Amino acid sequence: MADLERPWEPAGCTGELGAAVWSWCDDVVAWINHEYAWRPAQMVPACWPHHAHIARELPVLAVLRWEAENATAPQLMEEWNRYAFPMFYDRMAQRLGESSCRTGRHQDWPAESRYTAFLDASR
Repeated sequence: MADLERPWEPAGCTGELGAAVWSWCDDVVAWINHEYAWRPAQMVPACWPHHAHIARELPVLAVLRWEAENATAPQLMEEWNRYAFPMFYDRMAQRLGESSCRTGRHQDWPAESRYTAFLDASR
């Protein structure tokens, strides 16, 4: 069991499963943007695969939604609507900040130079 690929961790999936998971995540983003984004700045950006924090959280969010939709009682759906999705969105918005990604123009990692300086100083 420990060696099985986990679709909720797409970077660890290979071959056909890996391609299917990334495609599935694209579909999830399209669904979220259609169902939950009212203003353009609220959308999951198209460049989401370039943001590890989004790419790692999207499949987890989707699996939680799938579990909620297949539950026999409404509690899981309530938890998804009350906690899972809003917390995902808040984390995404906070981590993206005022980057141009939120307006449709991808911006490479703004903290890269500071991170590199940190690594250089710690050596």
